[in-house]
Amino acid sequence: MFAFSGQRVLILGAARSGIACAVLLLKKGARITISDNGAKPLPVKELAPLRRKGVIVKTGGHPVALLTGTDYIVISPGIRSDLPILQKARQRNIPVLSEIEIAYTYLAGQVIAITGTNGKTTTTSLVGKMFRQAGNKTLVCGNIGRPISAIADQSSLRSVVVAEISSFQLENIVNFRPHISVMLNITPDHLDRYPGFAAYARAKKQIYVNQEKDNYAVINYDDPVSRKSAGRIKAKVVFFSRKKILLRGVFVKNGSIVARLEGRAQNIIKTTELGIPGPHNLENALAAIACGILGKVPLSSMRKTLRTFRGVEHRLELVKTVRGVKYVNDSKGTNVDSTVKALESFPGNIILIAGGRDKGSPYRPLAKLVHSKVKALIVLGEAKNKIKKELGPLTSTYDVSSLAEAVKLGHKLSCPGDTVLLSPACASFDMFKNYEQRGRIFKEEVKKL
Repeated sequence: MFAFSGQRVLILGAARSGIACAVLLLKKGARITISDNGAKPLPVKELAPLRRKGVIVKTGGHPVALLTGTDYIVISPGIRSDLPILQKARQRNIPVLSEIEIAYTYLAGQVIAITGTNGKTTTTSLVGKMFRQAGNKTLVCGNIGRPISAIADQSSLRSVVVAEISSFQLENIVNFRPHISVMLNITPDHLDRYPGFAAYARAKKQIYVNQEKDNYAVINYDDPVSRKSAGRIKAKVVFFSRKKILLRGVFVKNGSIVARLEGRAQNIIKTTELGIPGPHNLENALAAIACGILGKVPLSSMRKTLRTFRGVEHRLELVKTVRGVKYVNDSKGTNVDSTVKALESFPGNIILIAGGRDKGSPYRPLAKLVHSKVKALIVLGEAKNKIKKELGPLTSTYDVSSLAEAVKLGHKLSCPGDTVLLSPACASFDMFKNYEQRGRIFKEEVKKL
């Protein structure tokens, strides 16, 4: 483990995780400099108390001169690992660490880390609720809201830390080792940041790298990339599957979820009793059940949580029904595979609102579903021309300049029994601060109808 007392630490990025890391390291006696590229307004309110305590804040980029006297560099998730300053730091043998590595240094208790291209937020929320309702001191954090650094000092030996972890956060770990890791799926995403799918998949698989034989890896058997990774890890593997009956793991059989661990099969709950709809959410529930069983959550408590959990904001969230038309907010659908899963959750008669900042993946995997289920496609944002080129010929397609215009057009085109679905298949940063803001604006516009 690292010792930061008296050390000079350079933190790149002044967003939530960078600030939380600075607060934590200040308590541990480190001397902090925060560097931000200044592309977005700095959070003045959060930075002011740090400045009063001696933290130096630099803006306008990350010049190599900042390395002088630096003992460690910590990078926020939004910082690319190939920046010139980081290349120079490695040449000078200055450790470059992820924010989650800093937090892990001070974490106590059981850590459950959940990653995957899609389903992370829903599964993390479900696992957190499952442990909390069973009476455990549960801290839900990571890429879901509160950075892990913000809760590190709140943890104790009796804590359960449930963390949503992105590929960006896993790029620069050294000791980070969850007691239970979860790999939900690995499909193309963030190809605007990684040189190819293989590099993205390698970053995801870092979640296993430090696990030992006394740890567990919960892995989606139905996802071929995830399944193949299981043969190269030390942790005890627990598969889950909605398609195959497993000799060991959590699976679906005759409409019920069954757990077969330690040699005996146990009926958990009927799939129709789950509080969250859709085949992808069934997978999320299977993963959560595996975590609950491994974490000794009582079966009665687990069943109650599975029945009452209704999902998370911005993920297949029913906003309102207007004149027989459902309006669904899936702003969290920031990649193509996520939008595939959203379309699979409805029988048809969908008016799909898509587009935003392109992430480098093709949209053709949506073609079959668009052709069979989407009666109208409304596109917006930087990626709208690419989406129109790849999917436009398959259905009636319209382009708009704002989300408000998209909602009004969806309302005009819809009939009773239709679903107007915002599932962008793109990042939000061309028009919005984040996917949450995009989802909130969609909901505001729907409520005006």
